[in-house]
Amino acid sequence: MGDPLADNVASTLHEHHGGLTNIHDLLSTVHEKAKIPGPEGHVFRNFLAETAKIPSWADPDKIARGQRIHCVHTPFMGLSLFSGSLVGGGQFSTAAIVTALAGNITTDPTRRINETGMLLMALAFPGSLLEQGSEAHDSLTRVRLLHSALRHWLPRSGRLKAHKDLVADHIYVEGELPINQQDLAITLGVFCYINLRSLRRMGIRFSSNDIDCYVQMWRYAGYVLGIDDYLLPVTLEYQEEFMLASMLHQGVPENIPEDATKNFIQAFADQFSKNTKGIVPASMLQTYLVQMVRYLNGNDYTSGMNIEDLGDYHWTVLLTKSFGYFFGTVIPGYVPFGESMLFNLHTHGLREKLRQRGTPIGHGAGTGQNIKTVTSRL
Repeated sequence: MGDPLADNVASTLHEHHGGLTNIHDLLSTVHEKAKIPGPEGHVFRNFLAETAKIPSWADPDKIARGQRIHCVHTPFMGLSLFSGSLVGGGQFSTAAIVTALAGNITTDPTRRINETGMLLMALAFPGSLLEQGSEAHDSLTRVRLLHSALRHWLPRSGRLKAHKDLVADHIYVEGELPINQQDLAITLGVFCYINLRSLRRMGIRFSSNDIDCYVQMWRYAGYVLGIDDYLLPVTLEYQEEFMLASMLHQGVPENIPEDATKNFIQAFADQFSKNTKGIVPASMLQTYLVQMVRYLNGNDYTSGMNIEDLGDYHWTVLLTKSFGYFFGTVIPGYVPFGESMLFNLHTHGLREKLRQRGTPIGHGAGTGQNIKTVTSRL
């Protein structure tokens, strides 16, 4: 099963509006086509109206709290989502194949990180996620439409058939719908459950209430992404059960292409070192990231990467756990005003990055009284 609402938009664009173009920003196309009067613009107006709805289970205060947690722990979120989620998630064979076919990693390894980073930055402003038109909500909606475009295009391109034999038939069957509901729910679990698991291994501790709020934030994000309610996590334990079942169903860590993983990490390390003018040597950063991939995911889940295990007492692990416990647990949890200090520090930095990327600050951070009212209650 795909996403009927978004898939209808993709099919309509392909059949009646000159095809699917600019697929990385179909949301702008939808807004433009929604202005067409009469039945011709109905599909697009209906999509915008449906994606603006807020389900009855969504708790604005919990979602805002989840976004604040996300912001307070921004540096660790970045490391966790890169090493534990983005790279570690390569064990899910079907999703990895679709990603490769779509060119999201193989053609430009840093582009995927930049695109994901933009979304994660937008999520860091409490109150913004529930607002249609905010950068957080719009970024998720763009991804939803991108998925629909790929679902429409990949089966017709012949690429899926060409890659049928890359994995065993019981894991990937030719003709299976790419980016289906299970694939989408796995991706959500990579950003939520796997992320929280990685943060725990870094020495970061959350209260049960904060975990519930963080899960609620990603539950709503999954709703905006078009994931069926049945697969949206009500609790962390619910998502853990789903992820473990999915690992058994299509997790093949021994089939992860060794060169692809190392090349991906190397490309990122080279680019980061270049951006810092060599202050951070690429070789050191690569060693750090490779060991984080191993430590956060475990050797059983990275077997195909052929990563050397330098041990849990290697400087990379000890440094991360020390910083994680001090800056991720002690300061926000026990130091007076420590959480507020980190929140203000990180939002200032994120606003600057959004400004540099050309995103209006109000648009990226939520607008009007809503954000002020919600954050004042946190």
